[in-house]
Amino acid sequence: QLPALTYKSGILLLEFASACSLNALRWAAAAEHNYFTTNRFWLLFTDEPTHISLLDDEDIFLPPDGEVRVMLWQPGMQFFTLVDVYKVAADKPLRRTLVGGRELRDAEDMLQALGKFGSAISYRQNLEGITFKTGLVIAFPDLFTNIEDLSLRHIDTISKVNNRLTLELANKLNLRFNTHQVDNYGWHKPNGSFDGLMGRFQRYELDFAQMAIFMRLDRIAIVDFVAETYRIRAGIMFRQPPLSAVANIFAMPFASDVWIAILLLMIFTICIFIVELVYSPHLHEMDILDCVVFVWGAMCQQGFYANLLNRSARVIIFTTFVSTLFLYTSFSANIVALLQSPSEAIQTLSDLTQSPLEVGVQDTQYNKIYFNESTDPVTNHLYHKKIAPKGENIFMRPAIGMKKMRTGLFAYQVELQAGYQIISNTFSEPEKCGLKELEPFQLPMIAVPTRKNFPYKELFRRQLRWQREVGLMNREELKWFPQKPKCEGGMGGFVSIGITECRYALGIFGFGLLLSAFSFILELIVNYVWNLAKKIHRIKKQRKESNTADGYRGNFVH
Repeated sequence: QLPALTYKSGILLLEFASACSLNALRWAAAAEHNYFTTNRFWLLFTDEPTHISLLDDEDIFLPPDGEVRVMLWQPGMQFFTLVDVYKVAADKPLRRTLVGGRELRDAEDMLQALGKFGSAISYRQNLEGITFKTGLVIAFPDLFTNIEDLSLRHIDTISKVNNRLTLELANKLNLRFNTHQVDNYGWHKPNGSFDGLMGRFQRYELDFAQMAIFMRLDRIAIVDFVAETYRIRAGIMFRQPPLSAVANIFAMPFASDVWIAILLLMIFTICIFIVELVYSPHLHEMDILDCVVFVWGAMCQQGFYANLLNRSARVIIFTTFVSTLFLYTSFSANIVALLQSPSEAIQTLSDLTQSPLEVGVQDTQYNKIYFNESTDPVTNHLYHKKIAPKGENIFMRPAIGMKKMRTGLFAYQVELQAGYQIISNTFSEPEKCGLKELEPFQLPMIAVPTRKNFPYKELFRRQLRWQREVGLMNREELKWFPQKPKCEGGMGGFVSIGITECRYALGIFGFGLLLSAFSFILELIVNYVWNLAKKIHRIKKQRKESNTADGYRGNFVH
């Protein structure tokens, strides 16, 4: 009796040469069943060596993934022989390998022979050039040039990097591809079917994909995923907006206590000037409001129109201009630095939602699906506020989206590897600084899919994991996935001043225009009312004088 194994199911078939047993083997080997897998150990019993040739039947496909042993009992002797059998393909001849010696006497001998034999798949790595039907997604056929084109590695990166792994797989296992190109990974449709690559798997038109796709629950019913390869990161990339876009930079050069001190200085200077005007022995061509205008003009480095004769007033003017000169110099130097500094205002998706940045999305199908499927309330808020209202116009090619991000207040949802490549090619060194990325959702791992009950699944899985262990996957990742550009040039460089930076100055100017217009209209009204009152008073006075004159004439007549 063999010991039980938790990871395998044992199947014992006595007299497998009988018609019933052969039918059972044909049923188990059918493509829709494929019971010959690594987690099932088949032990076929016979006492006739010629019965093994019955397994050459094309309907009995014993794939390389299978664990099938034939126990050949020698009649009249107290030992048996164990034979490992498999086929490279259904139309290929049966391969036989002796397990252990020719004389196995009990279960202990059998276990020792199986342990020494090891994994049967290790001996089955030559598939003799058989051809598999494979699928390859080229999502941007209008931009695609060649599957090996490194100059456009940000175009269909997933297909290119994973194709290298499958080519290495083909070289290792000696197999060939009959590649079918599609332009869509395949997504679930309302009628239950799939389009694109997944649709071909659903119709059993492909054996496996020459690339990797996202592992999703709705795809597990259609395909089996052999081995995961890489993690694709997609995030919203943006440049931190300048301080002038999110804050009033004119209030930032000085701390609050400095502004309070400046205000107190202005009030104190105005009061001293007023005292000087009131008690000065000299006559001045200015009043109290002129004192306010002088102090305000001194703060703005403006001259003064009045000519003061006494020395005390001139000392006040001199000390005021000198003190404001230092303040003005410090203020201007800080303004220049602040204009070239990015802000740290956007750190989370909530900050991005409330920011003035517009949002664009890479025109890939999975972006539309994962935004709709997201259950995160912050991501949903961002989607319904800045993405959904703009419809299809928000989806754009990476070259367009990254250009808008470089030149304006714009955030772009893109595969980070593609974004890094465009940044390296088109951004200047100062523009690479202040870059930020936020992931609205976590993309699943990508894995190589095969059709259901694929008889070479375990063989492929081991080879792909071997590529990971020896560093082949890492080599291809470094080759095809651009790394994040580093900020090496600092934030220096020429900064153009736009309307955004001048909006507070323009606001003050507009307020001054409105105030002057209001004052002008008020002056006209006051002048009109004053003239009207004077006219009415003059008319009343004339009437009174006229009435008085008429009274005198009447008395004179009488």
